[in-house]
Amino acid sequence: MTDQAPISQSPPSSAWLEQTMVPAIRVRHLWHRFGKLDVLRDVSFEVGHGEIFGFIGPNGAGKTTTIRIMATLLEPLSGRVEVDGFDVSVDPEAVRKIIGYMPDHAGVYERVTVREYLEFFADSYRVAPDGNYSVVDAVMELTDLTKLSDKLVATMSKGMKQRLQLARTLLHDPKVLVLDEPASDLDPRARIEIRDLLVELRSMGKTIFLSSHILTELADVCTSVAILERGRLVVAGPITDIARRLEEAAAQRQQQHVARSQVPNAMQPQPQGPTMASAGMQT
Repeated sequence: MTDQAPISQSPPSSAWLEQTMVPAIRVRHLWHRFGKLDVLRDVSFEVGHGEIFGFIGPNGAGKTTTIRIMATLLEPLSGRVEVDGFDVSVDPEAVRKIIGYMPDHAGVYERVTVREYLEFFADSYRVAPDGNYSVVDAVMELTDLTKLSDKLVATMSKGMKQRLQLARTLLHDPKVLVLDEPASDLDPRARIEIRDLLVELRSMGKTIFLSSHILTELADVCTSVAILERGRLVVAGPITDIARRLEEAAAQRQQQHVARSQVPNAMQPQPQGPTMASAGMQT
């Protein structure tokens, strides 16, 4: 037998290690309070790289508070939030370079054109050296705003303004997008357009964290969801698993209802008439 050289194994790439060891977002035992009201109570979940993660809950559940902490705009009372391994409280500057944050009902400068608006923020992000605004052209093409580049922002529809806001968050090429109610107040067509754009951004390697108070609004686009109610996490995980658990719970409730309806009348508790004492009668 001849000696064979051992098969060389190259070390895993940094990208592979990043995606297998450090989640895009990690929230651990997060608490926050306004006055005497606990708006977040021991919330923990993780978001993997390349996911579209839906953060679901009714108004007042604590979604926006969580997002503001994630975006380094609010200090948590206790707990820890990390974005791509960086603690939002310890290293907020590093986090801001990684995320693109779009708040709910964000205002826009309306007396400028689409191009002027994006060029202003490109300068703010320092991504247009020496007046080279190629990044603006690329973002407008991606968000289908090129034909509207000379249009005044004030004349745009709600859906187009949402696209403009999303374009602004993409200027510095963030790895993680944090979007608070991105489909809020949009008509059905605009919702579909935003949804298609989110799917395209995921295909480019972006991780997308978005909130909504309607689960069905995100069910066909999200890979995972977390459901928040009254500041507490109800459930979190892949949307297929959660959908299966909801279906099983609904089926179980239906079986219990059928079982109760089939109990013979003689076995069901019968209403009792008033006793002589309760009727005020004496023997």
